Amino acid sequence: MPSTSGRCALPLSSQGVLFTRLSHQSRRPTPILASAMQPHHNVSGAAADSLSSQDISTSEASTYYNIEANGARFPQEKVRGYAEVAYLTGRTKIVANEFPTALGIDDFLHRLEIALYAYGFNGDNAIAMVNLCRDEITVSLKVKIDQVFGSSFNTNGLGGVLTCGVTGVAAGLSHAPVSSGSGKERYVFFSFPHISIDARGEVGTISRPGRPGSSCACGALHQALIDIKSQGLSTSCKIPGVHEPLDPEFTILKQRLARRLRYDGVDDNAVANLNLVDITRVAERTIADDLDYLISHTVDPKKADYAVVTGVQIHNWGTRFDDESPNLEFVAPQSVYVVVNGEKTHLDLNAMPSLTPRQVRILAGKSEGGDARSRGADDVVCNSAGTSTLREIDPPYLYNSRDIRKRQKERVETYADLITEEGLSPDTTCPWPSWQSTLRNTKSVKEDESSRNNSAVHFDSKFSSVDELDELWTRLQSKYYGEPRPSNSDGESD
Repeated sequence: MPSTSGRCALPLSSQGVLFTRLSHQSRRPTPILASAMQPHHNVSGAAADSLSSQDISTSEASTYYNIEANGARFPQEKVRGYAEVAYLTGRTKIVANEFPTALGIDDFLHRLEIALYAYGFNGDNAIAMVNLCRDEITVSLKVKIDQVFGSSFNTNGLGGVLTCGVTGVAAGLSHAPVSSGSGKERYVFFSFPHISIDARGEVGTISRPGRPGSSCACGALHQALIDIKSQGLSTSCKIPGVHEPLDPEFTILKQRLARRLRYDGVDDNAVANLNLVDITRVAERTIADDLDYLISHTVDPKKADYAVVTGVQIHNWGTRFDDESPNLEFVAPQSVYVVVNGEKTHLDLNAMPSLTPRQVRILAGKSEGGDARSRGADDVVCNSAGTSTLREIDPPYLYNSRDIRKRQKERVETYADLITEEGLSPDTTCPWPSWQSTLRNTKSVKEDESSRNNSAVHFDSKFSSVDELDELWTRLQSKYYGEPRPSNSDGESD
């Protein structure tokens, strides 16, 4: 069998194949991701026979991997590719346990590009309308979309909530290319809330570069769920259009989720049992419905064709950003459809075959502005992983690049050694540049109190207890929810 780094010519099966590691200390086999082997990855008897078991090392100092298939054992150098596939398949299984339709981000975009091309959409004749969470880690998906469709128009919001309204959507659509032949415009709408599931399967935790400890994704959805649980659905369901002046986007997100939960028939007892995966699914349904509603008010299907792609973006990073675990990105498509000449057609990306690891490497290398091999792509894992092809990604913000941080650390260690070896006497203090003093403004700037207080938030707050508005609030609450607005201890409305 040809040996190719980073590729596996013969996948594995959980039927008849045991993947183990043996070491000279214990000589006891330890299963490695045995549960990760998928039934559709088969090693036939003939293929197993073609791998000779005569080369197994017996050195007491050696640690080697072992595959058992039909009673045969195979040496480490011939199963290294299988270890990579097994590892990636195990990582995929962690994500698929929560989101069964999940695909590697590169594989997802490649399948989508092919599917949409069949219906007349490409980067030259369509504009991408992208709605993601504001979190900087979602930029990985936006960059991939831009590589296919060019610069996209973003309608991002906390948790992916759509707050741009018909004006925002219409603004993006007005930038779309116009077909010189038919005069039609084409739009591709993307909408994805996001969630993190780390390499060990911990939901919601993510290690961010340069920040100690673990963080959360999506933090907005996590906090919204906490608030809805503590405040109750009735309190969280506000009148449409009502929000906190200092926190408009988050309160709109929370209200939309609460109203959707009540629409789905969920009560406070059921809300208490919801977790981050549950609320992420609720957010996806809510935002997808909001998008469809905005499209119905902004797109004329007689003049334009459009596609809608919704789902969940999943960050499957290592438990520490700088560890050896590859940072993987997934997309779990939920709804993919096109409307061409007014006719709606649903598409199933999971029914399409994935690209091979070689194809993904080449396309990824070209998209990143150079030859994949010259950019060290062989150091980036890219291989089959069950139902998808996975490729490691590094966040596309260079100051946080894991590889750059490693190289910086290596340079520091190298220069520290060179100082001694070359007998250098460096200055250990660095004086401030002389021009810095010219930047300092020594004048005392007195704050204009009238200007500081004349803000929209301050202005709006003056009317928070006007009797007329309180009465109107009570009427609206009664109309929409059948509940009066609660009063404070003085008998006045809050």
